[in-house]
Amino acid sequence: MKSLSLIRQFLRRNIKAIIGYILFCIAAFVLFFIILFPREEIRERIIYEIEKSTSTEIRTASDKWLFPVGLKFTGMELRNRGAINNPILARIDRFEIDIPFGSIASFSPVSNIAAALYGGTVNGTLTMRSDNRILKADWANIDVTRIERLKSVPVTIEGKVSGDLVIRLAANKPEGQIRILVKDGKFGKLKVMGFTLPDIPLDELNGTVDIKGNTLSLKELRFKNSDIKGSIKGDIKLASGSEPGNLDLAIRFSVGEKMKVQYQGILSFISQTKDREGYYTLHIKGDPGKPSIGI
Repeated sequence: MKSLSLIRQFLRRNIKAIIGYILFCIAAFVLFFIILFPREEIRERIIYEIEKSTSTEIRTASDKWLFPVGLKFTGMELRNRGAINNPILARIDRFEIDIPFGSIASFSPVSNIAAALYGGTVNGTLTMRSDNRILKADWANIDVTRIERLKSVPVTIEGKVSGDLVIRLAANKPEGQIRILVKDGKFGKLKVMGFTLPDIPLDELNGTVDIKGNTLSLKELRFKNSDIKGSIKGDIKLASGSEPGNLDLAIRFSVGEKMKVQYQGILSFISQTKDREGYYTLHIKGDPGKPSIGI
């Protein structure tokens, strides 16, 4: 009991010094943590992991550290490594990655990410394990007219796309699923059997896309406006290195009275594809830059 009393007396007399010492130790730890934190190594590791997972080359205009542990890249460009002229695959105006203290303390490799690109925003989480990287994200209002990989397609596509995705990057090959929703879009300059169709407005396009390696599998993307409705199914193989891209898509659609008059010539050419439900079918195949469109 006497020893406890002495301890209490010591604490009462020296409480301010004890608190000050504790605060000093905490401040010193935080200061040395910030000073000695391997910023450059982590920056290079982040870029390396993205390049390795996407088989691209990354260039950035600038980067800076965010307190307490985070990175902000601006003017990021992803280019096709090894391709002729090293074309740009994507531009990201701003990309931020934040590593929460809880993640550091628990040795969990989960980080928060945020980005601004093509007029829209992306927010999500990134799990960085050596053999299993997982990206989960939601995005909103991405302007598809500004996406580089769509500019080479001989069809104009307009609209703002929102959605979400879950992608696993194992053995440097992406696998997962994307859900998309396009509002107030448009297809233009679409040629069918030598005819260039008038622009086709779309009130809405939605559906899911499965990803496996360089192949995107469209799982019945549905589209509609006041006078047309239908769906798109099939596979899109993206060009990778020396491997060319390839399309194998089927578009099934029906039209209202207004479009029957407007597209009378085209519909007569593809009348044999009309099924019992009144739907026509077109097939798009071959090189994405010069696809063949037929029945």
